[in-house]
Amino acid sequence: MIESIAVSANASELLIASAGGSNATLSAVALRKAARDAISLRERIDHGEIKVAANITITGLEQVGSTGINVKFSDGHDRAIYPMSYLHELMQSVDN
Repeated sequence: MIESIAVSANASELLIASAGGSNATLSAVALRKAARDAISLRERIDHGEIKVAANITITGLEQVGSTGINVKFSDGHDRAIYPMSYLHELMQSVDN
């Protein structure tokens, strides 16, 4: 269970703390590439991947219901909604 989510001071990472003291850091690049909204899915279909600038940052977070978070990025993409279950999945794929 995710207890807290914050953006790093330089806005390049999402800091996630889970129950039991498990913490993870997800880069803005990795999050943008992992987006599953319709625009991002279309880009993957058309181009095989989502092209992301190495210096992309997180410009905002917004709670979506009780089980998700919308992450806004410096490239103008603001439709990426990450359910808590998906964030937990992404946390498992990075070294903590």
